[in-house]
Amino acid sequence: MSQETRFENVDMIFEGRLRGNQLMLSGKGLNPEEAKLLWESPRMKEVSWLDLDDNNLGDEGLQDLVDCSLLENIQYLNLNKNGISDQGLKVLSKAKFLGKLKRLHLKDNPIDGGGVIALFNSETLDSLSTFQINDGWTCKKREGWRYKPQG
Repeated sequence: MSQETRFENVDMIFEGRLRGNQLMLSGKGLNPEEAKLLWESPRMKEVSWLDLDDNNLGDEGLQDLVDCSLLENIQYLNLNKNGISDQGLKVLSKAKFLGKLKRLHLKDNPIDGGGVIALFNSETLDSLSTFQINDGWTCKKREGWRYKPQG
């Protein structure tokens, strides 16, 4: 592990942050290397609500998340403020193990638009029905995708 890694094992990440099926990791500064501890933990199968708001996953960490078969029960995923770009969203749009994902939060990431189109056209995120891109930008799936600005 690099010197920047603050969590020596997955139990240190989970400690006091798992409430039922909700894993609350907002603002922990997780980097891709630390997050790999999560993606390798069988405990992730219990999680359906994953809050990763305000971390440092970036596109690299998102790729590892997408490749994790243990996330098959995730229904809510918060990726606000993680340095995720359109390239990362294109990877996410092909996620094989997030078929139950219903709600996705992506606010405050450097997204220009191409990745959003990939999410709209995803053939693997069948259950995704709502995602937020930025404040006031919520997309909902009702007979196709609709964008409703919020004032």
